[in-house]
Amino acid sequence: MADDYPYMVSNNKIKPIIEAIHNAAKPPKFSHEFLKQIGFSSSNDRAVIPLFKRLGFLTDSGTPTTYYDDLKDTTKRWSALGARIKDLYSDLYAINTKIHGATEDEVKGAMSRVTGKDAKAVGRYYATFKTLCDMAKFDSAAKAATVHNQEDDLDKEDKPKNGNMDKPVIAGGQPGFHYNIQIHLPATTDISVYNAIFKSLKENLNI
Repeated sequence: MADDYPYMVSNNKIKPIIEAIHNAAKPPKFSHEFLKQIGFSSSNDRAVIPLFKRLGFLTDSGTPTTYYDDLKDTTKRWSALGARIKDLYSDLYAINTKIHGATEDEVKGAMSRVTGKDAKAVGRYYATFKTLCDMAKFDSAAKAATVHNQEDDLDKEDKPKNGNMDKPVIAGGQPGFHYNIQIHLPATTDISVYNAIFKSLKENLNI
């Protein structure tokens, strides 16, 4: 259960910062200095760093993650944000799977029960949560998470070394494999050479 949730005082800066990230080169570390470089020098803007860390866009040391790459991609950013919101606020989604569309009182009530914080703290959490949800796309959020999971699964699978290998054929409930063998015959007019090759194939491959 979450003890707290991240928040920003200047929530209106979150979207401009995300949009600035798209145009800027991916930094080795997402730091206060980097924020200044992309035009956000206010001390209140710095709260976006712990927010991004909690959302999974940055590691604890400030290094951008693969989710940060999605944030830079204009075709993925808002669905990626939706997926990360569902992960960060998983305790709220355990209460209501559509919590991003719930009323203010419902969200605050859930936050209060989950964190045990007072109304002032919950109000801050809610303001940031609402800002994030207003930007995010949730219909595609599950798809974005699935894509990452599928990519991870593919990395774990053994891929065939020969791209021409046929798929396993199931016969009588037992798995089997079919191979295509290509034979490059030598250029010769001596028919005995071919006879010797085919005789060897018949004896060794039982064909």
